[in-house]
Amino acid sequence: MSGAGGMRIGHAEREAVVAILRDAAAEGRIDLDELEERIEAALAAKTFGDLDPLVADLPVEPPSRAGRAGTALAPRAATLPDGLPHAPGMSEQDPLRLDGGWSTVRRGGAWELPPFLRIDGGLGSVILNCLEARPLAEVIMIESLPGAGSIKVIVPEGWAANLDRLSSSWGSAKSKIPTTPAPGSPLLFFHGGLGMGSLVVRTPNWFDRHTGAA
Repeated sequence: MSGAGGMRIGHAEREAVVAILRDAAAEGRIDLDELEERIEAALAAKTFGDLDPLVADLPVEPPSRAGRAGTALAPRAATLPDGLPHAPGMSEQDPLRLDGGWSTVRRGGAWELPPFLRIDGGLGSVILNCLEARPLAEVIMIESLPGAGSIKVIVPEGWAANLDRLSSSWGSAKSKIPTTPAPGSPLLFFHGGLGMGSLVVRTPNWFDRHTGAA
């Protein structure tokens, strides 16, 4: 392939198209099945020519044209929640970062789940209890960094998870929830790697429901 379509792309271009697709789904231009398929293709894309077809039927400039100047695409930022003008997690350039380090990091209770997260289990653990969380997007992009720790995500009934773009390497990844969300519920899209760590995504058990513990 020659021309702009044959130019190699990087993470910024892939993530910019993912953001465009998320906006299109929020506006009702594509459904969740199409969104999931196109996000998978965007994250696997190697050239601008791979990205162009993913947004060809949307009212945006083709990635190959937008990238000719040698700069990354500029996706629209997600809407910020009231009272959080600089909240992390509202763009792929500034994800909400959770680092387990040598200990345990927890999120639970009533909290706002932003569209972009980056989780590093390290040698510890990261626990996300989303039972009372308010998702701020229909698709939540969760990047996992390789480590030797554990990541546990507890979600309400109806939520979904896609682990197809997550590399487990020497670790383990398990989702006990559907891959297609119920109407009005979000899709958690995991990507990145686990290294020697582990990931479990599940609905609450008896202990979670009766104690609120993660």
